[in-house]
Amino acid sequence: MNRYSTALMWSIAAIALGAVAAWPWYINARQNAARAAALPRPAPVTADYRDRDRTIAFWERAADQHLRGDMLSPVQLSGQYLQRYRERADIDDVVRAVHAAQRSLRAQPYGNVNAEVALASAYVALHRFRDALAVTKHLGRLQPGDPAMAIREASIDLELGRYDDAARLVAQLRRLDGRRGGDDVRVALDTLFARYDELTGHLARARERFARTAAAVDARYDEPAQQRAWFWFRGGELAFEAGENDAAVADEQRALAIFPDYSEANRMLARVTCALHRWQACLDAANASAAVVPYPEVLGYEVDAQRALGDAAAAERTDDLIRTVERIGNAQHVSDRLLAIYYAEHRERPDDAYRIARADLAVRDDIFTDDTLAWAAAMDGKWDEARARSVRALRLRTENALLDYHAGIIALHFGDRATAAARLQRALALNPSFHPAYADDARTRLAALSP
Repeated sequence: MNRYSTALMWSIAAIALGAVAAWPWYINARQNAARAAALPRPAPVTADYRDRDRTIAFWERAADQHLRGDMLSPVQLSGQYLQRYRERADIDDVVRAVHAAQRSLRAQPYGNVNAEVALASAYVALHRFRDALAVTKHLGRLQPGDPAMAIREASIDLELGRYDDAARLVAQLRRLDGRRGGDDVRVALDTLFARYDELTGHLARARERFARTAAAVDARYDEPAQQRAWFWFRGGELAFEAGENDAAVADEQRALAIFPDYSEANRMLARVTCALHRWQACLDAANASAAVVPYPEVLGYEVDAQRALGDAAAAERTDDLIRTVERIGNAQHVSDRLLAIYYAEHRERPDDAYRIARADLAVRDDIFTDDTLAWAAAMDGKWDEARARSVRALRLRTENALLDYHAGIIALHFGDRATAAARLQRALALNPSFHPAYADDARTRLAALSP
């Protein structure tokens, strides 16, 4: 895998924390339909994931020979562990990837770019963002002027909330002529640019750019199935943010057609159908996602669907499972933010929600950390801190209905009716069905605020 392909995987890893836009979106107008027709045709899918265990076994045998100076086998093994993690979400594979990359670096400590890239990628997956940034900056010194290194650094800056640093790097990268590095670097660049545009209040531009990028990836026969599916999953996420819910559902279904049992696509499908009160579809998707990895977010969708369908006993069991995940299934703390969101949204253990959300600041200080802490603080009665954090969460003018809803409710608590109304209206304008409970609550509160 060349360094630009690796840069693309890096951008995907960073965006997926915590990111092909819906082609039906192009059909709204004749001009957009023409754009869709100009996109490349999807290639047949290569089910490479079926051979993942055999590939890993091969490289494990090679690495176990302990040949002197063998830096290749461990770094290949690290990359395969990371890919299996993307496919199956077993966090232990990321730990294995770290160890394999470190083994390669012991064999060749100097100039071993591929091993450092693998190590930093694993650190990102473990939410060790500052460690990942340190490795990436070292890579930048090894290969000054390489856009792949700048892409990685900007992606981590966005995760950490270092938005000024990310903006500087994005501005530098936008000045590239678009041909440097070929198709792979263009895809990696556009993936980063779409994320940056999304965060900085340019959602429509992000979606249009991402659709072109995703179509290019989907036309590659030798692209890993999971990576191709990721672009459809991410497109569905962007569609949902823009209020195009049917397009979001279609994108997630397309992702699952490419890579069956993709937990991320099922998670997003559960989120959308839950927001639309399609409870059985929500439960089915949540069950499928949780069967791969029981993240608190997707278990929360299960709870909501089970309660809506009248199965209180099942909902209670699922709620207990979420608490079990907190105790024994979150050793690497990658689910901390998800736990805080679940507890705050369901008004359970508000003190724990606040504690977990506040601890997440040590990991990163991006707008979503601020928003999670703002809402957890509000639910725990710490309204002054909630207001301060909500202001920070809105600092990029991101088009995100949940951020606006939270800000509206916090403003309403302080009697700022004008701000509350504006934020709630904006949330509903972005997506009238942005949340299974909050969307209706926003409408009710707006009606009460009307003169």
